[in-house]
Amino acid sequence: MEQIKILTLLNFLILVFYNQTFAQHSTTKEILWTTDWSPNGKYIAIGGNVDTLKIFTNENLKQFKSLPIKNTITRIKWHPSMNIIAVTTQMSNDKSFIFNLETNEKMELNGISPDGARGVDWNYTGEYLAIADNDGQVLIFNTKGELISKFVNQTNSTKGITAIVWHPKKNILTTVTDKIRFLDINGNLIKSIKHRPEDVMLLSIAWHKSGDFFVTGDYGDDKDKSLLQYWNEQGKLLKTIDISNGEYRNLAWNPKGDRLASASDALRIWDTKGNLISEGNSIDYLWGISWNEKGNKIITSSLEQRIILWNKKAKKIMSIE
Repeated sequence: MEQIKILTLLNFLILVFYNQTFAQHSTTKEILWTTDWSPNGKYIAIGGNVDTLKIFTNENLKQFKSLPIKNTITRIKWHPSMNIIAVTTQMSNDKSFIFNLETNEKMELNGISPDGARGVDWNYTGEYLAIADNDGQVLIFNTKGELISKFVNQTNSTKGITAIVWHPKKNILTTVTDKIRFLDINGNLIKSIKHRPEDVMLLSIAWHKSGDFFVTGDYGDDKDKSLLQYWNEQGKLLKTIDISNGEYRNLAWNPKGDRLASASDALRIWDTKGNLISEGNSIDYLWGISWNEKGNKIITSSLEQRIILWNKKAKKIMSIE
């Protein structure tokens, strides 16, 4: 009995050590968390815990503009038609904000958890900006950064929301964390889905432009592989794929809507049915991912601060380290 107690204590201490080590690695390592290509194709924005929002020109990946931001930029999202960027932060004295590239105006977004946020998306008209924070709140702002509404994504839970997207044709929100949740614009829960039997966190979600289906990617753990899953509009599971050795940090559809790019242990490009079309090897984990406006190039950012430009067949064009 005494041996069992000792083994149990040892297992507990190992688990605590692993969690602390992982948390330290995630929060202190200089990672490029996120990237997004402007809809007009002229600029690429990149951020992470490198104390700077960097904006590059499309043509040669030369730095065009930089904005000091202490600690971690978690996600960047360009407005669908205006030259402004929504930026979420965490572990930072700099609040999440909207940045106007033409005027250099920085509009702070108030009401977000002090612990920051990881989810951001503009609705299909560009009228509303949704932010999902690390306290499980959803906040909706206008293009001027004014708070319109605020509600809790889930009840009886303190889990932060890892990603949020609007439906491409309706003002309906989908969030991912421990579950997939559908919410209306007033915060009413429409549906909640547990995506797999294991308790594994979801990290990414991307609606197809048709609004007929969406795709999610999860974290996986030491026992269960990360899953890429295709779902119909009603939340019925269509396909599950488990070939990745790394978590699916981000997903992005090309403008045409016939190819999905995923960022994990490799760049992978899928079709609308979940068939693997192309694969590009990476020497470290990819985190940020975005297509250009023509759908013939992809930009990725990574765990080791690599920025890689790829063609649409996942072949490397150039790399910046």
